[in-house]
Amino acid sequence: MIRNTIGAPGLVNPQYRYALEDWCKCDDCFAGEREIKEAGETYLPRTEGQMADPQFGARRYEAYKSRANYFNYFFSTAATMLGILHREPPEAIELPERIRPLRRRASSDGLPLTDTLRRLNLLQLIYGRCGVLLDVPPETLSPDAVPAMTLYPAHRILDWECGNGPSSPLRSLLLDESCWERKEGLWSFSRRVRLCALSPDSEYFSVVLTPEEYAALPGLPQTLSDDHFPEIRGRRLRKIPFVFANVTDSCPDVQKPPLLALANLCLAIYRGEADYRHALFMQGQSTLFLKGFQLDGPPMMGAGNYIHTESPDASGGFLEISGAGLQEMRTAQNDLHEMAKSLGLSLDNWSNTESGEALKTRLAVKTALMRAIAETGERSLHHLLRMAAEWCGADPDEVVFRVNRDFSEGGVSASDVLELWNAKTAGLPLSARSIHDWLRRNDFTDASYDEELEQIRQDGDTPHL
Repeated sequence: MIRNTIGAPGLVNPQYRYALEDWCKCDDCFAGEREIKEAGETYLPRTEGQMADPQFGARRYEAYKSRANYFNYFFSTAATMLGILHREPPEAIELPERIRPLRRRASSDGLPLTDTLRRLNLLQLIYGRCGVLLDVPPETLSPDAVPAMTLYPAHRILDWECGNGPSSPLRSLLLDESCWERKEGLWSFSRRVRLCALSPDSEYFSVVLTPEEYAALPGLPQTLSDDHFPEIRGRRLRKIPFVFANVTDSCPDVQKPPLLALANLCLAIYRGEADYRHALFMQGQSTLFLKGFQLDGPPMMGAGNYIHTESPDASGGFLEISGAGLQEMRTAQNDLHEMAKSLGLSLDNWSNTESGEALKTRLAVKTALMRAIAETGERSLHHLLRMAAEWCGADPDEVVFRVNRDFSEGGVSASDVLELWNAKTAGLPLSARSIHDWLRRNDFTDASYDEELEQIRQDGDTPHL
C-alpha cells in the first residue's frame, strides 16, 4: 500500500497529484486481498443499512467485508506478462571496460543488470511509470568506482522541471526517499526527499533534506559543499543522471497505468462478491416470529426445547429471504469474471476448454503493450548506461543494450507437425525445406536442413523430400 508521506500539495507536480489515485489503486490491486480490505471503504463502501445503524453498523460492515472475495487478476496478469517479457535474456549487452561491473551489480541493492531491467519492467506494468537514478554513495568512492542504479516507482517521483521545449533536459528533480530505519535497536520512519538539480554553473548536485527543509527553501540551496556534487575519477556531470520509463516513451509527462482498466474491473468484482456473499448469508439466517406467547425471556431454540401456550390465537414460524435475485447476481458476477479474463493475461485464469487459437489470440492482443514496455525499458537503460560510461570516462558509443522482442510462445507440438505434413500430403504447395525452416524458427530443432538430411542418412533412414 502506497503511503504518501510527502503530502504537502505545493511540493509535488500537478500531474503527480492527478495520477496518485490511479497509482494507489494499481498498487493495492497488485498487492492483493489484505491491502484491498485494509483500505476499507475506499474500495468497498458501506451499505445504507450499515451507515444508518450507529450501534452495530461498524461490526456489520466488518462482517460484510470479511465475506467478500478478491480475485487478483491484476497480479496474475502482470506476473504472466513479466514472465513473457523475460522468457529470453536480452539479445545483447556490451559495456565499456570501466562500467563492465554494472553487468554483475547494477542496482544500489546489488542486483545484476538483467534483474534491474526485470524490476523496471514490472514497475512499468503496475504504474505505467518509473524512474532510474545514477548515484555514487560516498562510502563506495574509489579509483575504480562505478555508479549504481536506483529505481523509483511513480509515486516516489514527486516533482520535476524541464527547460523550455518538449525535449529539453531535466533542470530539477524531487524524489521521495522516506524509509524505515533501525537506530539503536528500534525502528522509526524517516521522512526525507532528495533534490537533484543543476547548479548556476550547470553542474549536477544532489542533496537530501527533510520535507520541511525543502519547503523552506527559496529556490536552490544557497550553500553547497563538494559532497553535494557526485564525482567519479574527478568528473562531474553537467546533466541530471536520471531517466523516466513510461509505457510508450521516456518523457517526463505522466501516462495512465496500462492495467488500470483491469484494476477497476477487479474492484468491481470485489464489490459484487461482497453483495452476493452478503445476500447468501442473509438467505441462510431465518428469523423466528411468535404471536400470542407470554415469554419471561428469550425463547429456547434447538432439539429438546419447546414453547408452550394456552392461547388459541398463538402462532409462530420463521421468516426467510426468498433469494430470488441471487441467480441474477451470480450471472452478473460471471460476466465480470469473463471480462476480467479477456482484459487480463494469466495462465491460471485460462479455461481448460479454451482453444489453442484463442489463447494465441489473447496473447497477440497484449503483444503490442509488451513490445512498447520492452522498447521503452531498453531505451531508458541504454541512455542511462551511456551516461554511466561518460561519467566514468569511457566511450558511450561502446554501449550496446538490446532486449528480447520475441514474445511468441514458441515450441511445436506433435499435432502441429502432423497437421502440417498432412496438409502437404493433401497437395499444399509447401516444400520440405520450408517446413524444416518453420520448425527451426519455432525451436523444434537447431540443425540446418542439410545437417538434418545428413543425420537421416547416417541413421539409415530415407529422407522424405
